[in-house]
Amino acid sequence: MKKFEEYFVKRIDKNNNLKGLLEYPSYVEIETVNACNARCPMCTINDWNRNYPVMKDEVFNKISDDLIENKKNLKRVSLYRDGEPLIDKKLPTRIAKFRDNGINDTSIATNVSLLDEKRSREILESGLGLIIMSIDSLKKEVFEKIRKRLIFEEVRDNAIKFLELRDEINPKCRVWIRMIRQESNYGEWEEFHNFWRKYTSGQDRVYFHNIFNWGGQLKNYKPMAKSFEPNLPCVALWSLMVFFANGDVPLCNVDYNNKYPTGNVMKNSIREIWQSKVMNQRREWHLKNKKNNITLCQDCNVWDEGTGEQLISPEYAEKVSISQTAI
Repeated sequence: MKKFEEYFVKRIDKNNNLKGLLEYPSYVEIETVNACNARCPMCTINDWNRNYPVMKDEVFNKISDDLIENKKNLKRVSLYRDGEPLIDKKLPTRIAKFRDNGINDTSIATNVSLLDEKRSREILESGLGLIIMSIDSLKKEVFEKIRKRLIFEEVRDNAIKFLELRDEINPKCRVWIRMIRQESNYGEWEEFHNFWRKYTSGQDRVYFHNIFNWGGQLKNYKPMAKSFEPNLPCVALWSLMVFFANGDVPLCNVDYNNKYPTGNVMKNSIREIWQSKVMNQRREWHLKNKKNNITLCQDCNVWDEGTGEQLISPEYAEKVSISQTAI
C-alpha cells in the first residue's frame, strides 16, 4: 500500500496523506449545464442521453453549501463537466458565491466562442480563479474541422481580449490554453505554444493533452502516444467527484451517461458519498488489479499527462504498476 500512497499524494496533493484524501474529495466538477454549442469529434456529445440539461438552484445550493462547509478539504471547484459552462446565465453569481465564502480557486473549461467582452468581465469580476481555453489549432481550416460550429477568428480574438481584461480586472485569475492533440493538429504544437506564450504571463499555462478514449467509449479513437494509465490505479477515485445537473454522482468524469451510479447529492452528503461502500469497493478493485470489473476503467487514459513532458516517468509508472506488485 505504501507505494500507492506515495503515488496518490504525488499526483493529487503533496501536502496530504492517504487518510486525508479519503476524508473528502479534493476536486469537484459541477455540471450546471449539460449542453454545448459545438460538435467536436473528440467529444461524446452525440451519445449523451441525460435529459436534465440545466441545474436547478436547489441542487446547486445543496452542493455549494456542502462544499463551503468543508472548504478546508478542497483544492479546486470546477463549474463545468461535459457541457459548455458559458451557456449558464447564472455562472457569475455561482462563482461569486464560492468567492464570498472563502473558496477562491474556482475554474471553468470553455471552447471560448461565447467568451465575449461582456461575459469575460462578468466572470472575472465574480472572482474566477482559473479558466481553461480549449482552442486546438491556429489554422482556421483545422480548427473549424475540430471545433465544429465555431469560428476560428472569434475564438482567437475572444481569448486575446480575455487575457487583456484579466490583467485589468482580476490579475490572479490563471489562464490555461489547451490543445487536444490528435491526427489533424499533431505537428502544430511548437507554433501553437509560441503564439500563445506571447499573450500569457508566468502564472499561465500553454499545454497539450493527447486525445483520450473516454474509457473506451469514443468512436474511431486513434491514440497519439503510449498510455501508462491502464496499469495504474486511477487518481480520480481518490481525488475527484462529479455532479450532474440533477445531483447524480457518476463513477468519474468519463462516465457521461452515469453507467456506474455512485449516489445523488440530494439524498446524501458529499462526505457520505465519498466514503460510501460503492466508492471503497471501486478503490479496492483498482488497488488489487481488478480494474476490469468496471468496463470504463479497463483501458481508460483520461489522466495521462500532457505537454510531452510526463510528470509520471515510464520508470515510475512501472514501479507503481498494479500488475507488478501485490498489496
